[in-house]
Amino acid sequence: MSLSLFQSELRTGQDVVNTRQRGRHIAQVLGFEGQDQVRIATAISEVARLAASQANGHIEFLLEESQSPALLVLVRAPSSTEGLVSGVPPAAPRPGPALAPAQRLMDRVSLRMEGEGWLVLELAHRLPRAAPPALVLQSLRSELERQRRSNAVDELSRQNEELLRTLEELHARKAEVDRLNRELEETNRGVVALYAELEEKAEALRRASDMKTRFISNVSHELRTPISSVVNLSRLLLDRLDGPLNDEQEKQVTFIRKSGEALQELIDDLLDLAKIESGRSEVLPTRFSVGELFGSLRGMLRPLKVNEGVALVFDEPKGLPELHTDERKLSQILRNLISNALKFTPRGEVRVSAAPGPRGTVEFSVSDTGVGIAPEDQERIFEEFVQVEGPHQQGVKGTGLGLPLSRRLAELLGGSLLVESQKGQGSTFRAWVALDYTQRQKPLGDDEPVEPEEPRDASRPRTVLLVDDDEVVRYLLKRLLADASLQFREATTGVEGVRLANQLHPSAIVLDLSLPGMDGFEVLETLRRERTTRDIPVIIHTSRSLTEQERGRLLPHVMGILSKSGLTRDAAFDLLQRALSGPERRS
Repeated sequence: MSLSLFQSELRTGQDVVNTRQRGRHIAQVLGFEGQDQVRIATAISEVARLAASQANGHIEFLLEESQSPALLVLVRAPSSTEGLVSGVPPAAPRPGPALAPAQRLMDRVSLRMEGEGWLVLELAHRLPRAAPPALVLQSLRSELERQRRSNAVDELSRQNEELLRTLEELHARKAEVDRLNRELEETNRGVVALYAELEEKAEALRRASDMKTRFISNVSHELRTPISSVVNLSRLLLDRLDGPLNDEQEKQVTFIRKSGEALQELIDDLLDLAKIESGRSEVLPTRFSVGELFGSLRGMLRPLKVNEGVALVFDEPKGLPELHTDERKLSQILRNLISNALKFTPRGEVRVSAAPGPRGTVEFSVSDTGVGIAPEDQERIFEEFVQVEGPHQQGVKGTGLGLPLSRRLAELLGGSLLVESQKGQGSTFRAWVALDYTQRQKPLGDDEPVEPEEPRDASRPRTVLLVDDDEVVRYLLKRLLADASLQFREATTGVEGVRLANQLHPSAIVLDLSLPGMDGFEVLETLRRERTTRDIPVIIHTSRSLTEQERGRLLPHVMGILSKSGLTRDAAFDLLQRALSGPERRS
């Protein structure tokens, strides 16, 4: 229950000044300390200025009477006011950058839609002690009402009288004024020094953030290759390429593979977050339909169902045009949302749907009948490494990176990600992405013709040269690509790889990009420049996440690109057979 104390219009700058004064007076009567009075008055002044910028705002002060009484300020303003709303304004808008000062100064700042084109902004600050008696509140309301009804002439006359008295006091106390001026100058110098110190600390924080991002990226890259080797070697053992396993051995190797895949997923999420934070995450738009996207997700996610009593339902998309955006990133957002919903839904269904959104967007929703999320946790779940404690977490594993990464990816694709939930009644995650991502780039390598090669001599021994500085990776490739008609030679550096290529004239080369000294790009350029090696098919085998520019440098000159994470025998063997069987060059 709330008790209204005062309300007025916000149309001019004078209204903003009066509102600040009244806000501080109200805070004083309600028992706030001097510092809190300044905080509340400053926050109210900032918000009132925004509302008055279009000459049709409104403000109301209320006392929120509950177990924790609070001063509540409601400001009504047009939704078009610059900076109020962050991202696409759906039914539950998020505070924009202009409200950042108020968010720091008040206990609670929230937005809600009211009618068409209007927003209501709520600012709340808990009272330091119990609410004043009703008699005091009535006196405060009467005083504020008298102030509002006073006309401009009375106010001007009162101000003139106060000014005369102030001038008399100033003349009488000139020495004191001089002293105060000197103190003020010293204070100003202190403030300037403080701002310089704050700027220095902010710069140090920015450098620390950059160092953290680089550290995560570098460490993740270093971990990727050995973890990929662990996963692929365990798959090799489970495929019985080196003989049978007994039941206990199969169980142990399966545990190793699952642990490696969990680490691999964590590293991939960390790398994606690091790329987004550093601004290096590229959007590679392609054209596809929502039906095609749902079809691939349906087959991919059905095995993930944790509980047999949960149905995974994809609604048939209707009336949606073809999308032009990054399909991999959009699929990653939906995979994270669906897998989370399946984890926390003991029975019922998880429903995935798509519909046209506002301002040229598509709205994807993932609804479940699961445990739900408490209101106080609905923003925390989008913080990195945060997991809500509770009995529903038992037996459910996760890193706390899926939802933060999904929100960052949605914003990268021109939209946003929000949640609507009630404890015990399920949740609905809504993701908006741009229907047509405008930064469209021309596919690389499409206009370059491929010259036909001379047919290979079938009687020539088929030697495959493996150029990689990691012994485990070379061993894994030899085991995956084992064939009676192939012989393998190895090189641990780029220089040695070029030398052996000229000496052996191998039928194919499998080349890593991250080599000591002469890297894979330089090796490839050297091979293509020399007449004796330019026609040898090259397959790139790397753990790096290639940029579009790097792929553009590679694709016209290589048979294909294999990722060390998720490498399978079928993919590797198929690409090698294409390299050995003919002149066709495909990525």
